[in-house]
Amino acid sequence: MKRSIILFCFGFLILIGGLLFFPVHTKANQNQSVFSGLYLIKGENVELSQVDISISVKNEETSTVTATYEATNTGSDTTSILMGVPLTELSMTDVKFRFSPYLYNSTIVSGDKINSLINNMSVNYASWRTFSFEIALKSGETKTASVTYTTENYSSEDGRLGFNIDLDHLASWSDKPKKVRINASFDPRTVQIYNFDNEFSIEPTEMSPQYNLTWEFDDVTELKEITFNYFPVDEKIKDEIIKGGDGELQEFVTAYETRNYPEVIKIGKEYVKRSQDDKVQNLVYLLMADAYTAQKDYTQTLAIYELITTSDIDYGDLKDRIENKIFINKIISMENLKNYEEMYDLIIYEQSKTNLGAYFEDWLDNAYNRIPEEDLEALIEERKPPTKFEMFLDDFLSGNFTVILIAASIGIVILLIIIYFIRRKRKNKFFY
Repeated sequence: MKRSIILFCFGFLILIGGLLFFPVHTKANQNQSVFSGLYLIKGENVELSQVDISISVKNEETSTVTATYEATNTGSDTTSILMGVPLTELSMTDVKFRFSPYLYNSTIVSGDKINSLINNMSVNYASWRTFSFEIALKSGETKTASVTYTTENYSSEDGRLGFNIDLDHLASWSDKPKKVRINASFDPRTVQIYNFDNEFSIEPTEMSPQYNLTWEFDDVTELKEITFNYFPVDEKIKDEIIKGGDGELQEFVTAYETRNYPEVIKIGKEYVKRSQDDKVQNLVYLLMADAYTAQKDYTQTLAIYELITTSDIDYGDLKDRIENKIFINKIISMENLKNYEEMYDLIIYEQSKTNLGAYFEDWLDNAYNRIPEEDLEALIEERKPPTKFEMFLDDFLSGNFTVILIAASIGIVILLIIIYFIRRKRKNKFFY
């Protein structure tokens, strides 16, 4: 009996200790920010001149966040400042806190000890990671505070990676920064425009040819957060292939990942000859098309897309993204083959849609502008709607007015005969 009581008490103490000293992690939800901000927890007359926040999406699982804050003590006395980052359900590792020019240790503190210290706003975070102690900033002195860490990505059930960047925290500083710059970058080997959703909460100021996203603001008074979704389409295609295939398809995916494109084509051809699964077969074709594109065999790329688009396959959540992938790669192939006529028609058709995002519209405009000027002018002239007279003349020359023409001709002959007899009768009256 005593032994049972002792074991119960011991287990109870372990449970309590675990709750007190080990944070409870739950599945991240879509409202979790990859960056919730570097807050000014304590300090007076500390103003920001510039804030730079950078997110580098490393892969499906993790991203690296680096944020720098240029802070100035505008007061007449030295002030002691304490800064920290609130913790969310997204795990945070490899954390480094700096205050130029030194690297500082950090510590995890209960939200009850920090939340009430934040000026100008109400927050309710369960825990914080803060600089390990307060730092002195002399009057008129400007220094840079920064935080760098690796964060877990939020992933929805359909595979979207969600990125929220919270800007509310800027209100904790004495004055809003004069300039805020936010950058999101992606693995250049995998990023494609079809990985992005059609909309951002705030449209990027700029999107580079490598699809790096940049937001720049001189006034952040009305800004709350920046959100966007990113869907690693090709990764999901590979996942679906492995799920529906066998060991041979694992080799196929490995060849694709290592860029062994001749092997991708070889294994792909062998598989589609004997495949009974139309969906997996089409997914294999998609990666084969990528392999042909990498080898600059654009004719084969277009031939595969022609084959795929004639089939009626349900790709589920991948449907729209696969259509975008095919469309974009078609344009790239047509451009390289100098098939500007089909390229032009495809772009004009896509531009007529109403659900395009601003970044995709920009991509289409750039593709349109890459058509050589001479070819573009000829295509515009050729595709120009005909005038009513041109339509009439075309119908006339095509023989569409044959009956009307015969009737009109007969009418004209009859009219001429009548005129002839009338004139002849008048002439006879003149002589009598």
